[in-house]
Amino acid sequence: MPLPQVLPPLNALRAFEVAARLKNLAKAAAELHVTQGAVSQQIKLLEQYLDTQLFYRRARGLELTDSAKAYLPVLTQAFTSMQATTNELFVSDYRPTIKVACGTTFAQCWLMPRLPKFFKKHPEYRLRLLSSAWPTGQSVNDADVEICHGEGGFSGYRVQRIIKEDWMLVASPSFVRTHLEEGNSQFTDLEQIKALPLISTLGFKMGWRNWFSDLGDDGFQPEPLFESNHTSTALEMTEAGVGILFGLSFCFRSALDEGKVLKVHEHTMPAEGGQYLILPNATITPKVDAFCAWLMEELADHPERDNLEWSSS
Repeated sequence: MPLPQVLPPLNALRAFEVAARLKNLAKAAAELHVTQGAVSQQIKLLEQYLDTQLFYRRARGLELTDSAKAYLPVLTQAFTSMQATTNELFVSDYRPTIKVACGTTFAQCWLMPRLPKFFKKHPEYRLRLLSSAWPTGQSVNDADVEICHGEGGFSGYRVQRIIKEDWMLVASPSFVRTHLEEGNSQFTDLEQIKALPLISTLGFKMGWRNWFSDLGDDGFQPEPLFESNHTSTALEMTEAGVGILFGLSFCFRSALDEGKVLKVHEHTMPAEGGQYLILPNATITPKVDAFCAWLMEELADHPERDNLEWSSS
């Protein structure tokens, strides 16, 4: 007879899957924490629903029919998948999870390389990283902590500027060797810079113009050879020797310290904003306190470290 277009009862499917997998009603009852009679009743219900025999009852246990053999792996996979997804989404292990929201560039260029030190110091915590290209300062609604680039004005939260930044130009050592005479590492001619391949992050064209204007050269309209919505990607292109990158000093700090890029013009222009640590206006939990304390320790000797006090609104 035609089957209704609905799934069989879930309890019946579960009883069949366990009994078929173990090939023993008593063991199935023990795993399901029910009586053997209850398992038999659910299997009978499923057989009636499907209008198909699923087992041969033998003295040595259960023997699966061909239909049952075909049905079992599908159900086992389905129940396993449901259990795994439930565990991932709703069941935490014994360690509290710290949810940290931040920009992708901050995560890649600064935070992730240092996380092993955090876990070594705080093995009692797990961490979930929520990164985005353009953090807005509102992700803290879904996270415990947010680190966001901006110019302040994050109303409704506890806020502290932790990094002050400067705009600067960087390029790879190989690019410098190609375009400057031996012994020189910085450009002095702005017209020469304009004529070279430029690299930028999307949204930074105004910054280029302001940087040149800060040196008395107004009206420059940059046309970058390469643009990316992630500074970290633009930095990779720069390290490969493609061109000169304009951006924020904090994003370049590790690459500068490691010699992967060089500051190629002496001028730096202070940025109006910086990196802000944003917390909800609520009681600080031990896990958030531990993460923030570690963050400040890591930033203690950083050249761009800021020491502004917390503000809230």
